[in-house]
This record gives sequence, C-alpha cells and structure tokens, in this order.
Amino acid sequence: SGRSGKMRALSFKTGIACLCGSEVKEKFQYLFSQVANTGGLCDQRHLGILLHEAIQVPRQLGEVAAFGGSNVEPSIHSCFRFNNGKPTIETSQFMEWANLEPQSMVWLAVLQRVTMAEQVKHQTKCSICRQFPIKGFRYRSLKQFNVDICQTCFLTGRASKGNKLHYPIMEYYTPTTSSENMRDFATTLKNKFRSKQYFSKHPQRGYLPVQSVLEADFSETILQGELRRLKWQHDEAVESPTLATGSAESMQDSCNDELLVEARILRQHKSRLETRMQILEDHNKQLESQLHRLRELLLQ
Repeated sequence: SGRSGKMRALSFKTGIACLCGSEVKEKFQYLFSQVANTGGLCDQRHLGILLHEAIQVPRQLGEVAAFGGSNVEPSIHSCFRFNNGKPTIETSQFMEWANLEPQSMVWLAVLQRVTMAEQVKHQTKCSICRQFPIKGFRYRSLKQFNVDICQTCFLTGRASKGNKLHYPIMEYYTPTTSSENMRDFATTLKNKFRSKQYFSKHPQRGYLPVQSVLEADFSETILQGELRRLKWQHDEAVESPTLATGSAESMQDSCNDELLVEARILRQHKSRLETRMQILEDHNKQLESQLHRLRELLLQ
C-alpha cells in the first residue's frame, strides 16, 4: 500500500487466508473464489492477480527466489495446462494443480505442515543425537533401514558415519501408519540396489516446478527462430523475379500480415525482457540482504 494507510481488499483477504489455521485445501478454495466470476470460472489475468498477491508473503521474508521469483507468468501457464486449452479454469482444475504443490505456492503447504508438526511426538529415537521421542518433523532414510533423524539434526546437517543426508529421505509431520511403514520398507529395499549415480540422475522434488528463467530463454529462442524464418520468406518473396503482376496485391497483404506478426512478437519479447530484468533486480536485492545478514552473524 506504500504507507498510504490503505490496503486492497484482495491483499488483506489473501494475507489472512494464507496465515490462518484452516486446511490448505480450504485456503486454496477460498482464494480461488475471490478471483472467480459468478460461474466459478477464472481467466489468466485474475489468476495472475491472485498469485501476485500470494507471493508477497515469501517476498517480504526475502525468500521469493526459492519459490520461482516474482514473475507469476510461468505459474499461470503451468496451471492452465489443466484446462484443455480453454481461456478459463474451473475450481476443480485449479485444485488439481494446487494439490501438486506448485513451486510458487508450495510454501503455503509447508507452513501448514510446520504448524501441525509443532506438537507432534514420534515414538522413535533419533539415530544421530539419540533424542527420544522425536519431536516435530521426523526424517526417515530411504536408503538405510531403521535410520530416523530429528528435525534439529537434519536442519543443521549433522550426520553420523554411514548416514549421508543426500540420500532420499521421507519427511513426516504426523505419526506414521502401518501402511506408510510398509511402503517405506519396500522403497528402502529397492534403493539398496541403486547406486549414487542413480540418485544424482533421478532427483526427486517435493513440489511441482514451474518454468525457470532458462526455460523462458529457450522459448524465446524458438520465437526468434520463427521470426528469422518469416523474415527470410519475406526477403525471398521480394527478390523473386518470377512473381506475377496479378498477385502483387495479395503478396503485399501477406507481407503486411507477416510484418504485423513480427511486430507483435517483438513487443512480447520486449515485455518479457522487462519482466525478467525486474526479477533479476529482485533476486539481486534478496542476495544482498542475505549477504548482509550473514556478515552480521559472522561478526557476532
């Protein structure tokens, strides 16, 4: 609000909904209802407004870079892949996307898990510090049998001999069930026969990644290639001596259409470059802030 003493209603509703104690599913349903029309449909523009408001929470904490940056366009495209090419999405399609925990919104589910894990006790012993019971998050190795790690040892990087934290690990914020124990046992048994190279080549993410800056560069390379192809066709058509006089007008119309397409692509390219520049500036500010905090910690 720029210290004006005013706040947009959607900003207030989004902030309260994200930080309240309701279930994540209910939060997403409520947030979608705030930007959907009376028919329960939402277009790309309104979805972008919602995602922009939601990403302000991690942005204020200096962590927006970890969630894909301030640019919400990749998240919009990721979400609209579920609508079969239609200009709007329904609540069910949005929820299907949200249940995959997309990178830009995964912090909301993580916040919910952190809240739920605060009072949880796991009836098992930490393999590193020997704490019993494990309180909070519990991390189970999926490479070695009977290796459980408490959240303090995991987050500080402590490890005993043979318990390497880069191996696949399952995080639990509630006590495990018998079916989960059997599933982890089967997974650990499979991983026993897999090498380190396998895990480095097949990394597993706990969220749905959105298009990165590098992937956007690749998309722009394709557009630039298409632009060059149109330009070559235009030059060949102009230089060709065999064109009939009667087709001159239609050829001119075709050239005009191609030039209009070229101009539109260039405008889109300019807009994307400006957006990327803003993202990089935001990332640079965040890195400078983190570097400043690290220096303060070292001086203490």
